[in-house]
Amino acid sequence: MPPHFWADLEPFRWVIALAFLDPAVIVIGLWMGWTADQPGKLILAGLAAGLAGVTLSFALREVGLGWFEGGYAFGGAHAFFRVVAGFVWALAGYTARRVRARR
Repeated sequence: MPPHFWADLEPFRWVIALAFLDPAVIVIGLWMGWTADQPGKLILAGLAAGLAGVTLSFALREVGLGWFEGGYAFGGAHAFFRVVAGFVWALAGYTARRVRARR
């Protein structure tokens, strides 16, 4: 069951929205993208950010503090979209560092 503020979205859309708004994915993706010195490392940064986000959300959910409710009926879709989101955030961090270095 999705959280009440996602109730008007289709089920798959809120899984995608939660993946891109996951704080662990954002922080780790931006940090690893910022420190990457080659574009090929962004794939690993996205994988690490996505897996960290999945692990953290499962751990917090087990102790009752999780912000991620539901989505487990979709199988691995929540993990896949968190990896994609991690790659996008890593790409943003990588791009931001390159733009800053040009100044």
